[in-house]
Amino acid sequence: MKEKIEKYLLILYKKYRITPDILSYIRIFSAPWLALLITKILSGKSSILAIITIILYLIIISTDYLDGILARAISKTEKHDHYHGGMLDRLSDKILIIFTLIPFGLNLFTFSIILAESILVFQALYSPDHKKQATRAGKIKMVLQTFLIPLLILQIVSSIIPEMIIYAYIIATIIATYVSIYSHYFYFEND
Repeated sequence: MKEKIEKYLLILYKKYRITPDILSYIRIFSAPWLALLITKILSGKSSILAIITIILYLIIISTDYLDGILARAISKTEKHDHYHGGMLDRLSDKILIIFTLIPFGLNLFTFSIILAESILVFQALYSPDHKKQATRAGKIKMVLQTFLIPLLILQIVSSIIPEMIIYAYIIATIIATYVSIYSHYFYFEND
């Protein structure tokens, strides 16, 4: 399956010059629009708009997975700037998560995650080039954050997920986010 995705992405790259950076920019430029859709859902609690937003969000967030596959595929045949691309990838993820959390208001969980993501942005911008790639803890954190947004949207329009599960997931996401900060700091200090 991954090989088929890689072949398709290489076709897009060769024919239309869709690069990993363009896939990262998709996340950056769609972040405010997703935030507006989430704000509209919060004010109107429209189930149809919630489903459309979740589908769009999942398509947009999938570019995070696809840009990595494409970058590795391009690297097999030609030189690719992993350091710049890795930083752009990390920044685009953070921008998307921050923007999509803002409509949920200022509360302890949004503040905690946005603060942590802001610290990680600082680390991504000011770390040496060879340390701009995501750590394993950062990837785990991103997976948890990725599914947090659809869970919160579903919780708004319907109560199919028990609140205790939502709260437990939020706590796990916050813990993983701060472990990611620690892993980046530890990674930077020991290299």
